[in-house]
Amino acid sequence: MKQFIYLFAVAIIFTACSSNVNANKKMAGDFLDLALSANPLDAQTLTHPDFKFVFMGNTEISNIPYDREAYFDYWLPEVVGKLLPTGIILKTTDMIADDDGVAVIMEGDAEGINGEYDNKYVFVYKFKDGKIFSIHEYNSDLLVATRLYKNKLVPSD
Repeated sequence: MKQFIYLFAVAIIFTACSSNVNANKKMAGDFLDLALSANPLDAQTLTHPDFKFVFMGNTEISNIPYDREAYFDYWLPEVVGKLLPTGIILKTTDMIADDDGVAVIMEGDAEGINGEYDNKYVFVYKFKDGKIFSIHEYNSDLLVATRLYKNKLVPSD
């Protein structure tokens, strides 16, 4: 009987963890679709009130933490919207998840302000209270610098 109770408890814990992982994966997968849609504020309902976003890298737009309001009111329309005025098509190629977070690996296809801009991305999501607590975006900042900002590569000595 003890073995049955133990196995039952393990099954409940595994099911709860598995459903949490699946819920996190779904939320992460839905977030950018909503954020980059015609109504990006629909994505805001998926975020925690203390939400933070950081675009990682070594460019002029990197490593600046944006809170929930700044992400939706500034980052999406003023940064992404102006750099990619016709939008971007993101295709998920993989997801890695656990109870606390999801890494979404994506490929992007877009026309940037200076021509074709195709990049690869990893979005690292952390969750709190069933909501998206933070996102760190990683991509080739070299492509951002050269294709979107027209920076030139200069050999170093």
